[in-house]
Amino acid sequence: MARLTKEWDNIRGFDPVNQKFIHLDLDLWLKDHGILDEARKEGKQNRPSANEQRIAGTAERIVAWINRRGRVCRANVSQHLADLERDLVDMENTEELLVLEQKVRELLGTAEIELESTLSKGLQRLHGPEWELREEEKDFAEFRLENHLRRLPDYKHRRSALYYVLGFFVFEAMLNASMLMQVNAFGLLGSSIQMGLIGLANVGMFAWCMGNVARQMAHVSTVRKSLFSALAVVIVLAVVAFNVVVGHFRDSMQAVLGDASADIFSVGSDTFERFAAGMFAFDSFQSAFLALLGFLFFCAAAWKWLDRDDHYPDYGRRHRRLQENKALYLGAYEAAQLDLKCVFDDFQSKLEDTRHRLIAKQNRWREHCVQGRSIVEGFPTNLRQYQDDLAYLLGAYYQANRSARTEPAPAWFSDHIEVDSEILRTPSFSPPKQTSLKSVADRVDEAIGALQSTFRSYMRQFRTVDSVLVGRETLGACAVGNR
Repeated sequence: MARLTKEWDNIRGFDPVNQKFIHLDLDLWLKDHGILDEARKEGKQNRPSANEQRIAGTAERIVAWINRRGRVCRANVSQHLADLERDLVDMENTEELLVLEQKVRELLGTAEIELESTLSKGLQRLHGPEWELREEEKDFAEFRLENHLRRLPDYKHRRSALYYVLGFFVFEAMLNASMLMQVNAFGLLGSSIQMGLIGLANVGMFAWCMGNVARQMAHVSTVRKSLFSALAVVIVLAVVAFNVVVGHFRDSMQAVLGDASADIFSVGSDTFERFAAGMFAFDSFQSAFLALLGFLFFCAAAWKWLDRDDHYPDYGRRHRRLQENKALYLGAYEAAQLDLKCVFDDFQSKLEDTRHRLIAKQNRWREHCVQGRSIVEGFPTNLRQYQDDLAYLLGAYYQANRSARTEPAPAWFSDHIEVDSEILRTPSFSPPKQTSLKSVADRVDEAIGALQSTFRSYMRQFRTVDSVLVGRETLGACAVGNR
């Protein structure tokens, strides 16, 4: 019985972990303690006697046990509420929160110093690229003004034009080598080498010169335009003469190949003799076609060499140089902004960590308050259960006792027995006000806001490319005419 009493007394009546009241298993308690057997045994002996005026015996033990369980439950609830209040007081530790608030102020001060230092370094880093970009933009605008240029430069075919030139070179070498192969003592290999050199002269040297000269012919200066126009005529005549000589060279090689007594080394002198005798007097259609192909490939390659840049001289190069300076400034601008953002993110992260800890503490504060109030509100209902438990246990005892009696039961079997009034008295729960905790949380929010405001202000001090190019409006309206 002592063991059973100890086991039943270990039931807390209230679970502080799950915030729940624990109800008793009354039928199990009656069975473990043999209350009903004991009631029937006493009933057979007509005990308690009908003359007894007050509750006694087993009934008194039931009342005492229920009161003890109620007091234990109330004590556990009171202890839990006191623990909640103590935790709330600890959260409102003024000294600790003041130290935290001071750390937040120091962190904000350090962050502003670091941001200002990083801003200064970034502006210093941008000073050189910004000056170079301004100078280049100024030179570019002046160049457009001086040369009456309104349109933007066009060199979008810069890369594809080079592929065309290389294709012309390979195609001319292969096509013309097939015609030289028939009259070359070294066959395809010898003719390929010869046409490689001829194609290099036509597509490479002459066409490149003609492309650059054609670009200079577009210059606004009349003198310069006239000078390079004359030079273009010279180049065209030189190309015509060169390809005519190539045609006569093929005729000379064919003559040497058909005459076994001819000297191979006389091909050069014979070529120039043929050229002097009749410039366009070719011996074969293949030789004339070879000369024509060379000139046509020269014209096509010269056009593509011209497309390698804007058709106005030096316009494309200046624009590319301006774009390079823009890219250099943009790279320095982004690097400076990134450095400033890294410093900002680092300090904001530290402040956010502090804020998250305070939010967690505030959430825990609210949970404690809600839990405490919920327990207090539910206490009367849950502790009233002990009155119901007492009535159930006494009723079971009375019924079993009466069923075995041969004499009337005592009058107090019909009385209503109340549990101790102390059990039903609701414990107090008076949480402190959330003053210091809320104040520090507000200070952290203000610090984060101040840091973000400083960061945005400093970021605006980095000048964008558009703001640096103050003369960019002149790029579209500074010139007269539309070249």
